[in-house]
Amino acid sequence: MRRTNFTFPVSTLAGSTPANILALARNHHVEARYIPKLALTFGVAGVFELFRGMEMLRYQKQIDRYRFSEPPVFIIGFWRSGTTLLHNLMCQDPTAAYTTTFQTVFPHITLTQSWWLKHLINFFLPAKRPFDQVSMDVDFPQEEEFGMMNLQFSTIYKFFLFPSEWDRIIGEELDTASLPHHRLEPWKKACREIMVKAALNTGGTRFIGKNPCNLARIGLLQQMFPEAKFIFIHRHPYFVIESLYRFILSIFPGTQLQDVPASFTREKILHLYRNMMHSYLAERARLDPGNLAEIRMDEFVNDKTGHLESIYKHFGLGGFDQALKRMNLYLERFPQPNREAYQPDPAVISMVNRDAGDLMEVFGYSPS
Repeated sequence: MRRTNFTFPVSTLAGSTPANILALARNHHVEARYIPKLALTFGVAGVFELFRGMEMLRYQKQIDRYRFSEPPVFIIGFWRSGTTLLHNLMCQDPTAAYTTTFQTVFPHITLTQSWWLKHLINFFLPAKRPFDQVSMDVDFPQEEEFGMMNLQFSTIYKFFLFPSEWDRIIGEELDTASLPHHRLEPWKKACREIMVKAALNTGGTRFIGKNPCNLARIGLLQQMFPEAKFIFIHRHPYFVIESLYRFILSIFPGTQLQDVPASFTREKILHLYRNMMHSYLAERARLDPGNLAEIRMDEFVNDKTGHLESIYKHFGLGGFDQALKRMNLYLERFPQPNREAYQPDPAVISMVNRDAGDLMEVFGYSPS
C-alpha cells in the first residue's frame, strides 16, 4: 500500500554521502528539532558508503570513457510551466536517456543496488505528487537537481532544506557559472556523471534533461555541450508564481531542516521568476535558433503530440513515429489533472503587473 503524505523519517540527503551532508550542515543552520532527522539521514548515508565504493570500482572507468552519440536535449522553464509533462512524454522515446526518481535519490548506487532498494523506496514514496496529484514512481523520469544536491552541494535546491536561508541561497547559488573554480569543477563533474549514469541505467542514447534551474545555466551547459538543444516552455506568470508558492509549501514537510519562516511569501517567488526569466532572455540572444525551441504551456497541453512532432523536426531528431506510439499510450494511462483548478492570489496579480509587466509583454501574456 503506497503512502499518501509527503513526510519521511530521513531527509532527501539519505542518498548523499556523509562528507556532503557534513559540508551542508557546516554551511547552514540545522534547527534543533530536526537534528534527529539529520542524524538518521547521516547514518543511512553511512551505511550506503560501502555500496558507493562498490559501484565506483565497477563503473567509474566506464563512466569516465563514456561519450554520448547525440547532443543532449535540455527542457527548461520556470517551475509549474509544464516541464514535467513535456519531459515525461519525451522520455517515452525508446532512445531517451533520463534520470529516474530512484537515481536522483540514490545517484551513487543507481547501477548496482536498484534491484532491491527500489521496492523499499516505492513503499515510502507517495503514489502521487503533493498538490498536483501527478503520479510518482521510482522508475519515472525526474529532474536532475535533487540528484545533483546528493552528489555535491552547489544548488539552489538547498532552500528545500533550509527555507529560512532562501535569500542567501538564491543569491549565492543561482548563477552556477560564477561559482569559484573549486566549486564549479565538482558541479561540472557531477552534471556529467548524472547524465552518463542515466544513459547506463535506462539504456538510452539521447539524454533528455528537465531542470528549471538550468534556466540560469544555459551558457555553462553550452560550454560543456556545444551542440545541446534547449526546449523552453512557459506559462502565464500569474499561475506559475501562485502554483510554485503552493507547491513548495507542500514539499517542505518532507525536506526541511528548518521551520518555514513567515517571511517566505509569494513575493520571493516573484523575485526568483524575474531573475530567472531575465537570465534566460540574456542567454537566448546568444543561442543558435536551430538549437532552441519555444512553446507555450497552454498551447502545448491542447496539442501535445503536434508540438512534439514540431520539436523533433526542428532539431532533426529521428524516430518520432516510434516514439509517438509510446507517447499516446502514456497519455491514455496517465490522463492529466486540471492545473487551473485554482485562481492566483490577488496579491500575485498586483505584484506581477507591477514588477513583471515587461516579461508578460515579451512572452505574450495579457495583464488582468
